[in-house]
Amino acid sequence: MKAFMRQSWEVSSRRIAAILVGWLVATNALVGIDWWPAKVVLFLCITLLPGTALLRLLHISFKNITTRLVYSFGLSVLVLILSGLAANSILSLFLAKPLELPGALTVWDTVTGLIILAGIVTKRTVVRIQKWSVEDFPKSSFLLIVASALLPCSAALGAFRLNNGGDGFVALITLGYAATLIICVCLLRQRLSDGMLAWFIFTLGLGVLLMTSLRGWDIVGHDIEREFRVYTLTHMHGFWDISMDRNPYNACLSITILPEMFARLLNISGLVVFKVILQVIFAVCPVVIYLLLRRYVPKLAALAGSLLFICYPTFINDSAMLTRQSVAYLFFALALLMMTNEVQKKRYKLLFLLCSLGVILSHYSTSYLFVALFTVAAMGKLCIGWWRHHRSLGHTMPRTVLSPLFAGLLMFITFMWYTQITATSSGLLLTLRKSITDIPAIFSDDNKSTDTAAVVLFAGGKSQANLFDSYITGKPGTGSASIKPEYLPRLTSDNLPLTRLGQKAHAIGIDPAVITTFRQNFARFLQILALVSVTFVTYRMLRRKPKALGADFVCLSIAALVLLALLVILPFLSVDYGILRAFHQAIIFLILPIMLFTVWVSRLVKAWMRTLLAVTGIVFLFLTFSGVFAQILGGVSPPLSMNNSGLYYGLYYSPEADSRALVWLKAYIPKDSDVRAANFNRAFMHDPNYPFSMQGILPSQLGTSSYVYLDPSQILRHRLYAHYENSPLVMTFPVDFYDKTKDRIYSSTSTGVYH
Repeated sequence: MKAFMRQSWEVSSRRIAAILVGWLVATNALVGIDWWPAKVVLFLCITLLPGTALLRLLHISFKNITTRLVYSFGLSVLVLILSGLAANSILSLFLAKPLELPGALTVWDTVTGLIILAGIVTKRTVVRIQKWSVEDFPKSSFLLIVASALLPCSAALGAFRLNNGGDGFVALITLGYAATLIICVCLLRQRLSDGMLAWFIFTLGLGVLLMTSLRGWDIVGHDIEREFRVYTLTHMHGFWDISMDRNPYNACLSITILPEMFARLLNISGLVVFKVILQVIFAVCPVVIYLLLRRYVPKLAALAGSLLFICYPTFINDSAMLTRQSVAYLFFALALLMMTNEVQKKRYKLLFLLCSLGVILSHYSTSYLFVALFTVAAMGKLCIGWWRHHRSLGHTMPRTVLSPLFAGLLMFITFMWYTQITATSSGLLLTLRKSITDIPAIFSDDNKSTDTAAVVLFAGGKSQANLFDSYITGKPGTGSASIKPEYLPRLTSDNLPLTRLGQKAHAIGIDPAVITTFRQNFARFLQILALVSVTFVTYRMLRRKPKALGADFVCLSIAALVLLALLVILPFLSVDYGILRAFHQAIIFLILPIMLFTVWVSRLVKAWMRTLLAVTGIVFLFLTFSGVFAQILGGVSPPLSMNNSGLYYGLYYSPEADSRALVWLKAYIPKDSDVRAANFNRAFMHDPNYPFSMQGILPSQLGTSSYVYLDPSQILRHRLYAHYENSPLVMTFPVDFYDKTKDRIYSSTSTGVYH
């Protein structure tokens, strides 16, 4: 790429201060303007200004402008969380609703203004900024900016088409367009700057997330339903109070105070925050991974590694429904990126602590895993230092944040927040206690979830049949008569019918179900690759090979493998904590040794062959895990992003008729009644004090006086979708039993209430 930097000019500290103050004034002027372009500009202001000022205060500068942008973004999000917490704690002494706009804006302005003022006082050096000419900006970069920007727009259109009852054609075209862009970007990478490649990764990740998050006109997803519930609790009161709902979800400020600050400052609905804004935050995470990889590997390997993170099934299918975890992942990745800095002065260590604080305040299990990972890695680093000293290979290890001191600090902050301040760590203690108690059953399949059994090496688990038997017998009714055989549910599937192409593939011996098998085997292959790669980088570090990975990341990688093994081996942990989520978090830094090993192996082939293999592999994984092959072949479970059917659609999609029926139940059924539904989380999202919560709607699970609400899955598709012991179940549903033996006291074309 032709260099477009011409010369630099000097900017005095006084002028920079004036710019920051003017930026703050302009931000306040945009508040309250009910025009969406103004809201977009305001969003950029509140997510960049505080972080930019904080980096100046810390005297931290980066050679790469993209790195400065992601840290400015992450720190600004942290300032939003902390200023909201300050408003909640201080203004509550004077205001009943301190998180409404006057209180939220006042405290945010105060915090941001103090950061700017402190930077003015402490930093008076002249800043040199390089000039550049638009004329020399490569045309390929302009084309990439425009082409990439179309991805999120097309993803939104595809989701809206499905929400309006249309087909998945636009969504399918969007994924095909994304795959085409991946090919073009990988082939033209040498003509594109790292900033342009980072922009493409951001838009691709955002497009993938929006295809899921924008499904439905309400909240759609598993964890996000409970997340929106605690947000609603905060929003209704204009105040966050852990005592109103003392559970770990309510302790996550990423889904309580942070969305409330966005909603108040931007004057938008909480639905928009969860379905769009929080997705934008997570879309920055793959960009940080790209920047992390670029410290060690060429562009092609960095692209492949960051795209592999996006292609991981958890990112495509579930991450849009895990917003608290997504915010924590961004801070986690920023903390890791800081650790690659060779000069770890005090200000950089403070930056690491700020990012770590963001992890801890955002998500409980991510912070627990982070602390455990960091502690084990610090111990491993001490052992390596002792070994080097014993073998006379060196007396000291580099002094970095990976040390017992910082491990202790992280442990202390986590302990204070989840044990002393919010008192929500009982779930962790219970999980650990049960895991230790159940160690004698360490090899029992009954104590492992099916996702562990399906994708993890050397792990057993309950079969679908065993889970089904446990589900239908584990919640007996209190007065049900014996159920006729025709009213008993059966395990079934909701697979897409075979398309013409799928039928032709089946005729020549290719079963479309191989997609599911490939997904499981790829997860196992990735684990083997991680194990081999960590062994490789460990050997190179110990043997002091040229360009060896530093001790910090080697120790973190080894610690990750140890913790993942514990999650699989300890029986209760594998059920209580999703192994796929844990592995997705570990990939954020395990991708580094994986790509280093891949680059080392790829030296055996020519450059053009490396490009061909990398591009083909990434595009194949993207099309497979995004559901494109499933859509054009059929015969497998339909992805939510392209269908109005399937497991996730049946479990979580909330139509308008569903909402109306839940409102009717609250209005006309006595609060102390036994009311059952397949999923009451849909009601709790908007009404945390909803009076009913019982599940179990099969005939064998009912009492003699039970009220039963049947949603469109049961009425229209005769299906019951359940999530039992961290595993999904799809079974037939005997609607005839209710029509023949119960009174239908509420009815619509797709819902009904029986008594």
